[in-house]
Amino acid sequence: MHTRNPGHYYPKYKLALVGLLAVDVFFYAATDTLTSTLDALTWLLLLIMFELETLHLPVLPSAKQIRMIRNLLIVIIGGVFLSYVESKEWLDVINAVLWFILIALLELEIRRQPLVAQYRALHKTATLTVFGGLIGMVFAWAWQSAWLDAYDAVLWIAAFGAIEVDIIQFLSLNPEQPPTH
Repeated sequence: MHTRNPGHYYPKYKLALVGLLAVDVFFYAATDTLTSTLDALTWLLLLIMFELETLHLPVLPSAKQIRMIRNLLIVIIGGVFLSYVESKEWLDVINAVLWFILIALLELEIRRQPLVAQYRALHKTATLTVFGGLIGMVFAWAWQSAWLDAYDAVLWIAAFGAIEVDIIQFLSLNPEQPPTH
């Protein structure tokens, strides 16, 4: 997953996506609920942390501090999720579950590479199915005229597909070829 090629266009592309996601947080703050704003902000901070961590900059917090910050952000995401369940915001619940599954698939690929290599086709099918579900969420929110949610979903799909997965490489991956990190 984390393909790093300094000569590639990704750094500017990543910066643009992160900037659009930051603007998205401001849109939520101005027009939506505190819960939605907190949700958007927490996911953005988590993305930024993962990106900074992959750059291996010497000014970053220690690995222990990073884990503590990440765990705090995950607790907030869990609280937001429970808030969505309690308020019966089912599109938000479904969207969150799809993202949780996608993150679990990514974690599997990073932490259990031999297992994923053994079941590469299944892992790829599961990942594409979840991406399909996330794309379906865009249409569901558009159908509900929830334009900010639809816009947010498109941004996150683009960000995850380009920044975390390098979706072009993923889609063209030879089943015997492991992903580059």
